[in-house]
Parts: sequence; C-alpha cells; structure tokens
Amino acid sequence: MLNFTQARTLSIAGAALPAYGVDGLPVFAPVRLRGTEAIGRIDLCHYVVTLRTDDAYAFSPSVTANLDLDKIVGTEVTVSIQLEGKGRFVPGLVGGAGLGNVGAGTREITGLVTEARVAGEDRHSILYELELRPWLYRTTLTQDCRIFQDMSVVEITEAVLAKYPYSVDKRLAGAFDGLYPKRDVQRQAFESDWAFLQRLWEEWGIWWWFEHEDGHQRLVLCDTMGGHHPHGAAYETLRYLSPDGKRIDEEHIHALSVTSRLTSGSVTVVDYDYTRPRANLTVTEEHPRRTASADGEIYDWGDHSQPLAGAQGISGEPNDAEREARHLARVQLEAKRCAGLRANGSGNLRGLTVGRTFALTGYPQQAANREYVVVSCLLDIEEVGDRTGAGRAYRCDAQFELLPANEPFRLERSVSKPVLSGPEKAIVVGPEGQEVWTDQYGRVKVQFAWDRQGRLDEQSGIWLRVLSPWQGADLGATFLPRIGHEVAVLHYFGDPDLPVISGSPVNAFRQPTLDLPANQAVAVWRGREFQGTASGHVALDDTQGQIQTQIVSDAGTSLLALGNIRRILKKKGRADARGKGFDLRTDDWGVVRALKGLFVLTDGEPGAPGHAKEAREAVGRLTRARELQESLSELAQQHEAQQRDADQSEVAKSIKTRNDSIKGNPPRAVDDFPELAERDIVLAGPAGISLASERTAHVASNEDVAITSGRHVGFAVGHSLFASVSNAFTLFVHKAGMALVAAAGKVRIEAQADGIDLRAKRSVNVESVTESIELHAAKEIVLHAGNTQVRISDQGYTVHTVGDHTVHAGRHQTEGPKGIGGGFPPFPKSGPGQLEVLRHYVTDAPVDKSAFAVTDSLGVKHAGMLDASGRAVVSGLAPGSVRVAYERDPHDPWDLSSYLEQARWRPGGVAWYPPTFNAIQN
Repeated sequence: MLNFTQARTLSIAGAALPAYGVDGLPVFAPVRLRGTEAIGRIDLCHYVVTLRTDDAYAFSPSVTANLDLDKIVGTEVTVSIQLEGKGRFVPGLVGGAGLGNVGAGTREITGLVTEARVAGEDRHSILYELELRPWLYRTTLTQDCRIFQDMSVVEITEAVLAKYPYSVDKRLAGAFDGLYPKRDVQRQAFESDWAFLQRLWEEWGIWWWFEHEDGHQRLVLCDTMGGHHPHGAAYETLRYLSPDGKRIDEEHIHALSVTSRLTSGSVTVVDYDYTRPRANLTVTEEHPRRTASADGEIYDWGDHSQPLAGAQGISGEPNDAEREARHLARVQLEAKRCAGLRANGSGNLRGLTVGRTFALTGYPQQAANREYVVVSCLLDIEEVGDRTGAGRAYRCDAQFELLPANEPFRLERSVSKPVLSGPEKAIVVGPEGQEVWTDQYGRVKVQFAWDRQGRLDEQSGIWLRVLSPWQGADLGATFLPRIGHEVAVLHYFGDPDLPVISGSPVNAFRQPTLDLPANQAVAVWRGREFQGTASGHVALDDTQGQIQTQIVSDAGTSLLALGNIRRILKKKGRADARGKGFDLRTDDWGVVRALKGLFVLTDGEPGAPGHAKEAREAVGRLTRARELQESLSELAQQHEAQQRDADQSEVAKSIKTRNDSIKGNPPRAVDDFPELAERDIVLAGPAGISLASERTAHVASNEDVAITSGRHVGFAVGHSLFASVSNAFTLFVHKAGMALVAAAGKVRIEAQADGIDLRAKRSVNVESVTESIELHAAKEIVLHAGNTQVRISDQGYTVHTVGDHTVHAGRHQTEGPKGIGGGFPPFPKSGPGQLEVLRHYVTDAPVDKSAFAVTDSLGVKHAGMLDASGRAVVSGLAPGSVRVAYERDPHDPWDLSSYLEQARWRPGGVAWYPPTFNAIQN
C-alpha cells in the first residue's frame, strides 16, 4: 500500500504563513484551490486558495481573525496537491503489470501572494483567501521608458528581468537557432515591463509558461514545440471515457470536443529602409490550413529592415532583412493558424499541467487520439474533511484547452505597441569639444529628456534623421542641429521605434537668433563658426517701408544687401541705415565671373520693364562708335596713310563682330533672349565710365584694342609715354594738322632698317634756332630743286644746273684732297623676339586648349596652351629659326569640325605624330 507524503489532498507552505508550536505546524489548512493557467497569458495565470484554521487546534477566532495580512502579501507560498497515480496493486502479475498508484506524488503550484483577505468564518474557523499569481505579475506593476540599442529580443529580456530575483529557463532553439538578430532600436515607451516584453515575445514568436518544483517557480521561455516536456507517468497517456461509461480506477477525461476553425492563410509584411530606398522589402509567407476559403491575407508593416541607427551607427553590420522578415511573417501566420485546430475538455485531472504534453487514447474520433500540449487549464479542487482530518473526500474539476503537438504554437498579438501622438523633447549629444556629430545621412544623436540612463555624450542616445521641408537628391536645404540643441522628435505612424527630428525650438539656454520682439519683422537664417564666434546670415527685413534682403558673412565683413540697406548686427539686429539699392562689399578679395557673358550697365528704365539682357542703348552707342571707326579708317586709306581694306579696317571689322555678338541674332520666340551670343563683358553708362587706380592700370587684348571717341581723346601722362609696336605705327589726321613738340629734350626719329620719307604739299621748313643743322649720309647727299642737282659724295661735290652757278665768298682757297667723315653710331642689335602661334582645322575652326612647345635657335623650349581662338603669342625667343611642336589634339576625333566632310566610319588604330615645322621669327 502507498504511503502518501501528506494527509490531505491539499497542503500549503510559506515563510510568511503563521505556524503553531515549536514544530512550526501550519495554522491554516487549504480547503479549496481554484484558478487558471494559460501559456503566455498573464491575466489567466492566477489561483485563489481558501484557507481555514485547522479544527484540531481549536484556535480562538479572536486570534485567528486578526492576522497581519500585509506580512503575507508579496511573499511566495506553495500549494501542494497529492497525486494518487493510476491503477491498483494486483498481486501475482508479472513485471510491473500489477503495480498500483503509478505516477503518484505531489504537484506543486508556487505563486506570489498578490491579495490576502478575510473571507468569513465556518463554524468555529476563520476563512482566508489568498490570490496567487506567478512572479511575472510583478512586471505588470512597473512602468519605464528606456531605449535598448543593438540588442536582440533575448538580450532585452535578460536586461529587463535582471532586477527580478527569479529563475528563467530559456528553451530557445527554433528560429535563428536561438541566436536572435539584434535590433537597432527597441524602446520601452512608458510601458510596464510585462507589456514591453510580452509584445516583443509575441512579435518574435516566443511564448512562456511556469513550472513549479521544490517550492520555487520557474519561468520557461520557448520558441519550439520540442521545449514542451511530457507529463509524468500518471499523465503521459490520458484516457477518454464518457460520463456514462464504465468506472475505471484512474483520472481520465470525461468530456472532449475537437474544433476546426477558419483562419488566415498568408501574411505579407512590408518595410522601408532609407539606407536602401529602392530595395523591395516585401515578404509573403503562405501556409493555409486544409479548409475552404483559407486564402485570407494579412498585410502588415514589418519594421524588419534596420537602417543602422543603433549605437554603432553606419559602422555596424547590416541585418539580413529578408530572413528576418520571413520569420516575423511566419510567426504571425502561425499564431493565426495554431488557433485553427484546438480541443477543449474536462475531467478529474488534478495533475494536468499547462505547458506539458500527453497522449490521448480512447476517443471515438481516431484522428483525435494523438499527442497534445496543454495550452490552458482551469482547475477547481475542493477539500472536504472532518474535524479530525481523517476523511479525504474531495472534488476535482479540470477544464482545459489543447493544441496538437505537431502544430507550431505562437501567441496571438494581445499587446499593441504604444502610439505616440505628439512630439517629444530631446537634446543633441556628441563627443566633448565637437560642434556637430553626424554621419553620411545627416543623422545626429539625441538623448531624450526622459532618459535617466544617458550621460549626454556620444555613448548616449540614438541616431536620428532630421526632417526638412525639402531636401534629398542633392537638392533642398539641410540644417544639422548642433550638440546641446533641444529638438522636437516625432515618430512615423506613432511608432516609438521610428523616431525622426522635426525641428529645433528655443529654450532658456538657446535663445532666438535676434533679440525679440525688437526684431519681430526680421526673418533670419544664421550659422556660426565651428569652435568660434564668427557667423553668417541670410535676413529678410519686412519692416514697413524699409524692406531689405541681406546676405552677410563675418569672413572679410562680406555683405550683399538689397533694398533699403541697413546694418543687421548679431543679436542686436537692425542698426544704422546705409543707403538704398544694393551694396556688395568685402574686406577680402572679390570676383565677378560669368561664363557666357556679362553686362554692367546704368542704362534702363525704373522697374526694369524689359528683359534682363536688354541693352539697346549700349548697343546703339557701340554701333555709332564702330561707324566712326569705319569712316575715319576709310579717310586714312584714301590719303594712303593705311592700306585699303587692312590695318584699321580690320579693327572696325572686329568691332562689328563684337557688336553683333553683343546684340545677338533676332529672337526666334518670345522667351528667346539673344544678347551676349559670346562671352563678352559690356560696361555701359549714359553719363560716363571712370577708371582710377592708385598704381597701375592695364588693358590687354590678344587681338585688337579699339578706342573710339566722338570728340577728344586726351592723354595726360605725369612722366613718360611709351609705345612699342611690333609691326606698323600709323598716325592720320584729317583736318587740323599734327604737332609733335618737345618743350625740353631732343626729338629723335630713326628708321633702323629702312628709310625715312618726309613729304609736304607745301613748304618744308627745317630750322635750328640757336645752333646748326647737320646732314650726314654714308654714301651721298643729293639735293634737288627744279632742274638743278647738287650731289655730295666720297667722289666729290658735283653741281648740275641749266641755270646760273653763283658762289659768294669773302675769300676763295683750294687745297689738296682731305676727307672729313662725320661717322655713324652703330644701330642696336635685335633682342629677344616673339612668335604668333596658330592652330586651326581645315574648316578654320580653332583647335583651342591645345598644348604646344616652341624651341628657339638656342635650344630653349617655351611651352604653353592655345587660347579659345587657337592662338598664342610666345615672347622672349632668340633670333633665328624656331621649331614648333603641337601636342595631341585634345578634342574628340569624331568631332565634325576635324573633317572636311562627315566621316562614314570612325577612325581608329591610326598612329599619330605631332607635326613639326620651322618658322622664321618675326
């Protein structure tokens, strides 16, 4: 016969329960235990145990009714249930066939006392009720807000439960082999520890239940059906027997129904990752049950792709988005699917334990006789004993729900992620001594105002993008909040794991850019120098009657002000007025560059009614100047001062070319503005243009320089006037004559390589006022006057005349030969010369930007680059022949300008040698 370890079916023990005598005998005896347990449902895990004082001790009600309940609440107690096992001992049977009470023992239920109350009295005994819950219930009594970065669901679980001194058994060997992927950011958003963990467990497919042993309760976390262990010998196989069937000597199931339900057949999850904006992050998992109409689809936001927003930022390892998405979709699908086939039953099963498995036998439906997992169980055991405790009659009823053990179990989502509807406050953080800490996405790190674990440094907070009204694709405006700035943070879909910075407000330490309300009419964008105090700003001053737009940089005190020019100073804002119009100034260098052309005009009408390049007045003045150039050059050519159709005529043609370019071709459409067809600079002012320099002024042109004046051109030179001309120098005066006067010093006219022609229509007067006139010639001097000639040479002095030869002298004397030569100073030798280098295609198109090298007669190499017209002037060359070498044509050989006609095939593989030739220096 079996000796049981306790006299009653139910017993209770707990360190805080009152005891009697030196042996510590329990004062209370449990008379009823009722409650439920369910996998993964904290609200369905609780028991109520009813206690009464033991009749054998005859305690006074005045004593037993006044226990201190506060000492019991919050402590652990263990209720033990005596299990009889199954079968009666039959002597004489072989082996274990005749054994009785197989699987007998004790089942424990340990829980935390969450409520204790006086429930009344029963005859001479006081009744108490204790409500027991698993220790996980303590996690429902908390609320926290914190961020977990670069942690998996298992690591987060360990971090949250670390403050609870209880046992956790992790049976995680399913997806990812128990090594769950890390998430960039997972936030507990003012949730209880239980709500936060429960929703993570539900999302990732982890479920839980409690096991009880040796007076302790153990939380079991599981993600695979293999984590469910079978019952002991008494319950590893349970028999179904209908209520009207024959009586058997074992606990059994007397009622059971098997239900098949219609469930969803597929789950599709989608996500967006801004680090991979074009990636297809949609994943579908399908596994419909074998019922009709099982094709229902669930479409959900997956949040599976991680944009490396955790503590490591972009230096972290990208996650396997597709694999994780498939797992998350499969978890949702299996949560729906596992509810499709369930069994519900009841029986006198005091030892049926949630989370354990058993095999069913004896059910009429053969397919139902299989292995099951106990999903939930409602247990009600009532102890009925006499005053001596000898009787052990009791009532036991267990109602339960079962899942076939070959069907994956998942928890339905019962806890929703919090929805954050408004902005949150945060502070931008980063390394000490830095102004901004950002990455390639313009993200900054922030620490939320509620974060009590952060240290306001680069190790705190999370990486967030910054919203702007318009930015991205190399467009828009990007403003990065600086370290220490307060920012407002919103959340996509209200999801606490998807934050983004929406703006930056002011606070007591970060005041507005300008003093307010004094500058309330001024809108300003201002930056500040890193590690400094200098700044720049763009300001729109909307003060009535004084509007202006201003761009300012403290670097070089540079400024562009438009409108009513008024100084805007740092925090003070609007200061002294400085004028109207526009002001462009700097203390440093200034550059105005326009690649296609530039107008600087003071022509026009108020309000600018014409288009921007309107320049009729300037073109008219330039046209009149060109006509004057043409008419005067024609006069010079008529008077043989210049060659016809050359010399100054070429200058007039250049002026016309430039004028035509400035004017442009006639417009072809309303929005066609043809002015400045080439890269000209035009300066025009109806009143005048003045140029002044304290030192040197320089005008340079590779081709022609034309100066045209309708009245006078005056040169006033404080020291000397020099003109060095490479070829010809011609002066032509049409009417009033020409004067060349030296008030002091010598006038010298030389022709070092040719003669000098002096010609006048009337008299030529050569006069020395105070000294003599000397004529020198190396060979001879010939004087002509009408038919008379006087020839003076080394051969003598000869006079030819048809008239009289009269000599007047005070005395005549003739002596022997004697020569007196005047002598001539040597002409200077030519110094370094210059060479004009040209390179054109056969179509006369210039080969611009072509490199060349000129080697002079002394072997000195002069290298350079041709200009846009295919021309260059090389100076400093030694006299004599030179060698010119061009580098390879830098242009595409397929360019049509390289050919006389369009090529029919693209040339290739043709050897090329730089052309060389000798040129005589000019």
